[in-house]
Amino acid sequence: MKKITLLALGLCAVSYVKAQNATFTSQNIGGSNSEIGVVDINGDYLDDVISPTQSNLSIHHQTDTGLMPTNISISTSNGPDWSLSVADYDNNGINDIMFGGNNGVSFLKANSDGTAFSQDHQSSIFIFSQRTNFIDINNDGDLDAFACHDVEPNVYFLNDGNGSFLNEIQGGLGDTPTGHNYGSIWFDYDNDGDTDLYLSKCVVGSNNPEDTRRSNQLYRNNGNGTYTEVGATAGIDTKTQSWSSAVGDFDNDGDMDLIVADQHFNEIGTIFYQNNGDGTFADITTGSGFENLEGAIEIVTFDFNNDGYLDIYSQLQTTLLLNNGDMTFSPNSQQIQGGGAVGDLNNDGFLDIYAGGNVHMNDGNANSWFKLNLEGVESNNNGIGAVITIEGAFGTKVRNVRSGEGFANMHSLNPHFGLGTFDFIETVTIEWPSGITDQLTNVDANQTIYVLEGSAPLSIEENERTTFNIYPIPANDILNVTPTNGAILKSDGVIYDLLGKATPITIVNNTVNVSNLASGVYIIEVTTTDNKTTQKKFTKR
Repeated sequence: MKKITLLALGLCAVSYVKAQNATFTSQNIGGSNSEIGVVDINGDYLDDVISPTQSNLSIHHQTDTGLMPTNISISTSNGPDWSLSVADYDNNGINDIMFGGNNGVSFLKANSDGTAFSQDHQSSIFIFSQRTNFIDINNDGDLDAFACHDVEPNVYFLNDGNGSFLNEIQGGLGDTPTGHNYGSIWFDYDNDGDTDLYLSKCVVGSNNPEDTRRSNQLYRNNGNGTYTEVGATAGIDTKTQSWSSAVGDFDNDGDMDLIVADQHFNEIGTIFYQNNGDGTFADITTGSGFENLEGAIEIVTFDFNNDGYLDIYSQLQTTLLLNNGDMTFSPNSQQIQGGGAVGDLNNDGFLDIYAGGNVHMNDGNANSWFKLNLEGVESNNNGIGAVITIEGAFGTKVRNVRSGEGFANMHSLNPHFGLGTFDFIETVTIEWPSGITDQLTNVDANQTIYVLEGSAPLSIEENERTTFNIYPIPANDILNVTPTNGAILKSDGVIYDLLGKATPITIVNNTVNVSNLASGVYIIEVTTTDNKTTQKKFTKR
């Protein structure tokens, strides 16, 4: 498949301003207070709310009329005692589920439309599971699974290539004999094109800040299926009693920075590390706004006010901290209960929070935004491990796609960018785990674009602004197809199913009759009168 190199851009300087507050409107929908998610469950790329137990999945599906509740009965060997991870490990277009329990992990495979889940695999050894992740550990294109072990070395499961897992492998990615592994987050810290692992460690009962069992660990991916521990070399082997760490490009310089939350009080404290760009990090906590903020199990990062800078949502005493754009943070005017899950629950481009049975819908503001819906081909279906870089007059912004961050919860898999006052993106570059690079150019803000790995024309420089939008998703009998940016659409098009079967369609009065399609996930392809072809993904109910 064609690979495209990143275009060099002359970027304008961006001045820093005080972060503007984000406000939320709350609604109680019930559900669990822990091990929850805001993530697509039925294959339409719209974030849903999931609140599971060992025997039931309470789901609020996002629709064009709001969140619609449903319950799905399940039977599992291990419940979500400690963590929830979601991803499509069998590549059928519908996300599957992993529970991290007191005695092990269980994998729940979805049916073809996400209306039923059945236990597909479970650990055969005892695992006091903490944070779990889906990640392609051996970079073979299939999602593997990882589980932090609290009392022994960590455990991972390699995908068998047929949509299930081989028996667990213990050791090699966190080998402390007595465990103490709490939070795991996968990201490319050294920008060498492969995904590394950072472990947040905590030793129950240890009040000694010099206890080496408490040292956080960084496992560098060697690119050949092996990993080397380099935490001390990188300068992030802190002995903070940490359950999770937030990773993001907080200064928009193209590399990932790190905030390690201290779960204990009056010891080392939460630490803010800036990536030096050479494989090492510098402690910049002093003056950052994180001094004396402790006691957090959960810490994650998203842009809540869409100003273009990643904010912090946590269980620190100040739960919602806004990035001022200069590597300092200040409290948001409205604080939200910590420990929730984050995603876009009304598809308006502003990120919402589900916590404590309450949905906190972001009220939004005048700032612009951009989102992606990704589908891997040679890479895993979700594009987990992909690096997305956008460039424009605003500078450069980078996101990773991750399944499993923070300590317990699952957050949206859709890459999201706030853009501030800017309404145009010059380039969007997607570096997939396979090594394939897709690039879009001249992209309007305030939209979500679907990208199939290695696809044309989305992967070529000639692609211009999106030519049409579709709604509602999921569709019932009619799919509305509305041209954008002055495009004139031809009346004939094609709908593809996920096996590549093509069904010719006719667009009549900006609508397509899809009543004859079976329930499932499809791709609609439309061409303009000047022969520009665009694809979008949708779900038929």
